[in-house]
Amino acid sequence: MLYALFVHGSPFQSKACHSALTFAKAIIKSQEHQLKGVFFYQDAVLIGNGFSQNPRDEFDLQNAWQTLSKEHNIELSLCIAAAVRRGIISEQESQRYELKSANLAAEFKLEGLGTLVSLMNDCDKVISFK
Repeated sequence: MLYALFVHGSPFQSKACHSALTFAKAIIKSQEHQLKGVFFYQDAVLIGNGFSQNPRDEFDLQNAWQTLSKEHNIELSLCIAAAVRRGIISEQESQRYELKSANLAAEFKLEGLGTLVSLMNDCDKVISFK
């Protein structure tokens, strides 16, 4: 079965990003299922802020997602409208808005809702984490 994950909750104020990561690892570990991609929406896009730094004694959720993406070739998409509204900018967007720098973390991509629709159409199950 082919899965997509749709994450809504803030990485700082909810367990949505952490629960989605745990579920993603379970899918990958399973021989019967595959994870096609993860789409972060609303406050969940904050997971892709490359300027955000965790205290050293806390779990680095962003790094865990990046590692998962690298090791298993999983696409991590942030809703572009939600991300830009929250100050998460890619190189391309920084040029478009004439900003001095970008802060999109490695392994994350800014995508439109069309990407979410395609992901939903391509998968057997879409699991939402709020």
